[in-house]
Amino acid sequence: MLLPLPRAARHLLPGACVVLGLTAGGGSPAAFANESSQATVLAAIREVWPQEHHDSAIRLAKLESGLSPTARGCAGACLGLFQIHYSANRRMLAAMGIDRPERLLDPVVNSAVAYEMFRQSGWRPWGGKP
Repeated sequence: MLLPLPRAARHLLPGACVVLGLTAGGGSPAAFANESSQATVLAAIREVWPQEHHDSAIRLAKLESGLSPTARGCAGACLGLFQIHYSANRRMLAAMGIDRPERLLDPVVNSAVAYEMFRQSGWRPWGGKP
């Protein structure tokens, strides 16, 4: 049985972005962008994964992508935070309503796919618990 995408993923349109407020303080625009991007990524993981797996999921995303939602590996075949291989998981992705590889660049969608893979196979798709 596949779970539907989490609430946040169902309502995001391709190309949509999440905007988080920044706290007051010094720093360059690039530093704010990095903090905002990382905060968005961490929020996406926490939105999808159960609390008891937050730390492991975040460690895994750091190992796989450096917490970059646009990371590409495996000669471009593995995408996003958790480096999901689109072709190898096409059937599961289609069942989740993910019809093209670019959708995996959305951190909420990528986190939802990774969690579904975890539900089905534990940490095995990534070679073991991070």
